[in-house]
Amino acid sequence: MKSRMALVLAVGAGLFAALVVLFYLRARESTLLEQAALQDVVVATRDILANTAIDERVVELSKVPKKYVQPGAISTMADAVGRVASVPLPTGSQVSGTALQEGGREALAFEIPRGMRAVTIAISDVTGVAGLVRAGNFVDLVGIFEYGAPSGSVGGQITYNQERTETLTIAQNVQVVAVGRDFAGKQAPPRQAADAEADAEAQAASEAAAEETPVQNLTLLVSPAQVQEIVLAQHIGNLSVSLRSNLDAGQIVELSRLDPLTMLKVQTPVPLKPKAQPSWREYRGSQP
Repeated sequence: MKSRMALVLAVGAGLFAALVVLFYLRARESTLLEQAALQDVVVATRDILANTAIDERVVELSKVPKKYVQPGAISTMADAVGRVASVPLPTGSQVSGTALQEGGREALAFEIPRGMRAVTIAISDVTGVAGLVRAGNFVDLVGIFEYGAPSGSVGGQITYNQERTETLTIAQNVQVVAVGRDFAGKQAPPRQAADAEADAEAQAASEAAAEETPVQNLTLLVSPAQVQEIVLAQHIGNLSVSLRSNLDAGQIVELSRLDPLTMLKVQTPVPLKPKAQPSWREYRGSQP
């Protein structure tokens, strides 16, 4: 009788121990599987320097065991591309949200699309549409050029034959990305609500001062080939911009060269003698 009872107790203890081991193994298996589960993480495919814009060429999506995913790691390409590295990121490192900042807030370079260039031209109140051009507008570039065939020199000055003056539209539908030092992506620093009234007064004073200061240059978004043309045209001639209507976006008009003889429909050469214009400050000073 006692031996039978001892056998029952032994069997029960063995079953209990087996259940404990089974539950432990299942819990351990679940933990290991959870740690081994793969998770999408954005990693650097090359060394990324600080203040570098992130694009598809320098990062990729990789699967990493959940156990090894770093805190704050970004899991989608959309959350990384277009932002800027605030710290250096070595090859193979996981890209975290704390290592990136929003692009386009501090530098114009973040606003320039891949393959395009920004080039600046000098303007005045006359050649720059009276300062009415704004960042984001589209303009046409028109140049006036004087040229001829060298024929000799007089008093150290080169003389020319067949002198001609022509106007030519160099580029159409060109986007303005900056007016002076102001560009579309530039943002003001954050401010406290308590300072809103003072900020409003400061902004009004700043706008009034801006109205008194003429814009001296425009920065345009163009192709690399157009950069060469615009830089050369600005060196050898005089450039003006014409402001396009928003309704004409993308429209290209076929225009030929224009010279004084063609415009006036005469045969006698007409020297170009533009009427002297008062400076912007003189003009403003003459107003009541």
